[in-house]
Amino acid sequence: MAEGWEPAQQDLLDRLAREEIAHLWVAYADYNGRSQGKSLPRARFESTLRNGVTFAQANLGHTVLDIGAPDTMFGAASGDFFAVPDADSYAPLPLFPATGRVFCWMRHEGGAPWEGDPRWMLQRQVDALTDLGFTAQVAFEPEGYLFRVGDDGQPAPADPRGMFTLDGLETNADLLHRISDALEAMDVGIEQIATEYGPGQFEVNIRHASPIKAAEDLLTVRDVTRALARREGLVASFMPKPFETAAGSGLHVHLSLWDRNGESVMAEPGAHPSGLSAAGRAFLAGLLSHAPALAGIGAPTVNSYKRLLPGSWAPAHAAYAVGNRSTFVRIPGGARPRIEVRSGDSTANPYLYLAALLAAGVEGLREGADPGPPAEGDLGHLSREETTERGIAMLPRRAPEALDLVEGDVLMRETLGPVIFAEWLKVKRAEIALYETTVSPWERTAYLRT
Repeated sequence: MAEGWEPAQQDLLDRLAREEIAHLWVAYADYNGRSQGKSLPRARFESTLRNGVTFAQANLGHTVLDIGAPDTMFGAASGDFFAVPDADSYAPLPLFPATGRVFCWMRHEGGAPWEGDPRWMLQRQVDALTDLGFTAQVAFEPEGYLFRVGDDGQPAPADPRGMFTLDGLETNADLLHRISDALEAMDVGIEQIATEYGPGQFEVNIRHASPIKAAEDLLTVRDVTRALARREGLVASFMPKPFETAAGSGLHVHLSLWDRNGESVMAEPGAHPSGLSAAGRAFLAGLLSHAPALAGIGAPTVNSYKRLLPGSWAPAHAAYAVGNRSTFVRIPGGARPRIEVRSGDSTANPYLYLAALLAAGVEGLREGADPGPPAEGDLGHLSREETTERGIAMLPRRAPEALDLVEGDVLMRETLGPVIFAEWLKVKRAEIALYETTVSPWERTAYLRT
């Protein structure tokens, strides 16, 4: 299927032999952002690197509960796509002996990119940014919880100690150290792992990388963390809001622009209150102009909007500020400023989320857009009237509204392409429909005796 045999493919085949790898996991991410794949024996390595391995397109038409979305084009008759390994994404998998893992492109049988591939949609935006003379560096900061499941089936935090304390870090230090060591062995740079605001909550600061590697580093962090937690009898969850009374878990995205010489082009001290250069401000303005739809792609589930509440340290306003954690975008201080988008969470597909963010930024660069002055004060405490008076737009408050905003955004439609755009919306709306027809214990407690 593949045209030719690239040097990188031969290099990987040689490495697999040299390191005596017996099992190769080939992986991709579905539209829910879940890693999916197969394990292949040594005898299949060369043919897989050349031609890929088939998966049913129908895999992509399911909700996170593995229930098929109504009217999806990815039904029983939809055929297969070919998962073709990207040799540059290979890493050993230290969780198992003699095992490696590689991420894949989704291709047609003839080798052409398949329109349903989120990885390819991100690559298109990387190319668009390159055409303007820039590259991007991306760093994700996923937050999550460690908990134990009790005899009653209910989760309880694995660490009840206070926020950010060393006592809390000590409780799960052995596990967190094993996670960090495994990730480093897989070429995932870790800046730090820390306890967070909630009991049993943690945050992983991943080192910056190119967009596709950053997306796959995030997938790796989530997969490895969950796997190693299971071995300790714990559950690691990146769910946005697992507990009503505890802090939510976000997915902050740090973005910076670099020129062809590998120099950051974000800073221009004194030129603007943001500290950003003209290019940085234009990129930021593009993000702000599409903030409601970007929030929908980055926070696409019903649970997401139980985190995104005013006054919760999670953003509810389509604004930016310097050093202020109550806004959609925060500009951290320091000699090398960057853009931190704070609305997303780990229910997003990272390829699609980054593709949308880059597309909005590229539009801002092309238009030379202006973000205006940064917001001041804690926006979470503004009333709706004050928000309107200051000309600040609100981010969506519910998942149905968020998906409607995505659907109405022409740039998002163009960025995701007709296949992913339509099918992603179907999958997400199918999840909402399942949620809306579910009767919760709270409802029974409140209304059973009426």
